[in-house]
Amino acid sequence: MENLEQQASVFFGKKEYKKALEIYTLLTKENPKNEEYFISCGNCHDALGDKQAALECYEQALKINRHSENALLNLSTINYELKDYDAAAELSEKVLNINPKNIAALQNLGNIAYCNADYQSALQYYQQIYLYNPQSYIAMINIANTYYTMEKYVLALDFAQKSLVRHPSSSVANSIAGNSLYELGKYQKAIDYFLKAAEMDENNVELLSSLSDAYRSINDWENCLLFAWRYIKRKNGESSAATLNFGYLLYEGYAENNQELAEKYAAKWLKRFPEDKIVIHMGNAIADGHALDCSSAEFIKTAFDAFASSFDSTLNDLDYQAPLLIDNELARYLKQSVFKKYHILDLGCGTGLCGKHLKKYAAYKGLIGVDLSEKMLEEAKNKKIYSSLVCDDICNYLETNSYLFQVITAADVLTYFGDLTKVFVRISKSLTPNGLFIFTISENNYNGSDFFMAPSGRFVHSLSYVERVLKSSGLKVLSQEQHILRNEAEKAIHGYVVVAQKPDLSQKS
Repeated sequence: MENLEQQASVFFGKKEYKKALEIYTLLTKENPKNEEYFISCGNCHDALGDKQAALECYEQALKINRHSENALLNLSTINYELKDYDAAAELSEKVLNINPKNIAALQNLGNIAYCNADYQSALQYYQQIYLYNPQSYIAMINIANTYYTMEKYVLALDFAQKSLVRHPSSSVANSIAGNSLYELGKYQKAIDYFLKAAEMDENNVELLSSLSDAYRSINDWENCLLFAWRYIKRKNGESSAATLNFGYLLYEGYAENNQELAEKYAAKWLKRFPEDKIVIHMGNAIADGHALDCSSAEFIKTAFDAFASSFDSTLNDLDYQAPLLIDNELARYLKQSVFKKYHILDLGCGTGLCGKHLKKYAAYKGLIGVDLSEKMLEEAKNKKIYSSLVCDDICNYLETNSYLFQVITAADVLTYFGDLTKVFVRISKSLTPNGLFIFTISENNYNGSDFFMAPSGRFVHSLSYVERVLKSSGLKVLSQEQHILRNEAEKAIHGYVVVAQKPDLSQKS
């Protein structure tokens, strides 16, 4: 018997878990009242990745001895790993009733509290471990990480540095120290720690992102884009958020007078991911503004889904004027009274920034919003402005919808179209006779082209081109006024608010 137990222990030590399990299973059959053999079987199952089988073995051990510290602890740990935090916490408390200084039980309770976002309780458990064992690297690193999560960066840095004394090659400790220093505005020192962490953990792709952010903070765009490029290559197109962020970073670099560097990485980006719609759009915006004549639906949807929750506050910071400018034109051309209400279509309605101005002019159930982003429409729905919200490409909606509107608005929407012919023709067909089309357009002050994709990824247009396409679509320009539409990269973006009308041909002699 002792020989079998020794063989099983040797197999387990060599990570030959199946062989160890066979022997421990045999030992449980021969010794059904020995809880330690069932615990050993559970450990083998756990090592083999079968946590449910491990759970059952630990439960059997506990049935044999309900005061077994090992069985309770292993059950607590396996329940924690299975995310049954309530059961795990209860079991760890039972362990502490038997042994108040059981470090593993305190660790489990700290981890459970952390996962439940109860950071103060987590900190207390980790500090208790540290009190019992001031040399514990695990206690120090957990305290550091919890302080960092609680935004107590000086304390996080202190414990990260203490843990590095115990474990100088810790990538985690170096990362926490770097992140804490970054939040404290000590960017060069943060970079030093991030570089050390990256040396020790070459597979940690997030360290590349941290290094890019830190180098950007000291205006070192060469290294910022170098590490951002390494990050985006490692992500390999698996994250649309990462792809979008790289595009925004290229534009920021371009706007910060690093045009040549941004263009170099945009060209590499396009070459590596030639089929990615976001890359095609944002890469060409930097590399070749003439390459595209409209934004892809995939780019628009992805960008605005990601942007939806912060859309209103961000545009407020940019002094966004388009909704107010359209409201001014509505007041000028529409007679607001209880007797005259209109059926209005808000194209690219977003979160409803323009809709809140349109509502007072709209007939009962007469305000429709259309947008491609489901997340933006969720924000608009919460404002209870529109009688109906439709998730669709605006050209497709205009093509398939048979209803005619007296007013159609497009606030900063045409900036995602280069060639305006298709959308203007559909808008004209969707207007009633004498119906109004009120929109904003960004001015092309880059070159003499009819339209051009700016490095921001937004299209700009010449006013003469806009007038020409309106006329060919059967719409008459009533007014056009130049204004500052918003700020972008700390620069004013100039454009026009335009009012066009569809003539009532039946009144002509």
